[in-house]
Amino acid sequence: MKEFQINENEANQRLDKYLKKLLSQAPDSFVYKMLRKKNITLNGKKAAGGEKLSVGDEVKLFFSDETFLKFASPFFSKASQPGSGEHPYIPLDIRYEDEDILIINKPSGMLSQKAATGDISANEYMIGYLLRQGALAEEQLATFRPSICNRLDRNTSGLLVAGKSLKGLQEMAECFKERKVEKYYLCLIRGALHNPQEAKGWLSKDGEENRVRISSEEIPGSK
Repeated sequence: MKEFQINENEANQRLDKYLKKLLSQAPDSFVYKMLRKKNITLNGKKAAGGEKLSVGDEVKLFFSDETFLKFASPFFSKASQPGSGEHPYIPLDIRYEDEDILIINKPSGMLSQKAATGDISANEYMIGYLLRQGALAEEQLATFRPSICNRLDRNTSGLLVAGKSLKGLQEMAECFKERKVEKYYLCLIRGALHNPQEAKGWLSKDGEENRVRISSEEIPGSK
């Protein structure tokens, strides 16, 4: 039997949505079958799956260890080690941190978020840091993933804001969406400017390489 207590990052969602994250390798039919047979209960009672979860709710799975590991999210694998593999640890330039948010000074050359499946970005390094600090357990990633809220180009250094908790993630995402956060960019140039000038160029994106190039002349597909 496995028992899970709902925390703040998992509350306010339907039970079946939570179970599909917890048992990510299981087909939906298996999850609903287990609910019908009362092999999955909510607060000791039979559940249908549509119930909204609250902090402190108890979800029990009456499975064997073999069945659970077969269908559970890969984050429950015993081979998962904090700060390694998908979420490596490197020292980060942290400018601010509290219970809900983390602000990182991203260096030039680092991706903000993955561009391809095998990429390691600031998002993975941030999670690796939280695992290393003990602020997050590997198995918690099965039902909630801290995430970077804004993006910077690979070759641009600057501040990235991450939500450590669901509260932090939602509030910062809302701030960026409503443009409550002011953004400032500093561009370094070679030489000296004595009068106001305007620089113009055309942007073209290579989808396969996920890179944007600037040209002085318009080319097909550029903006």
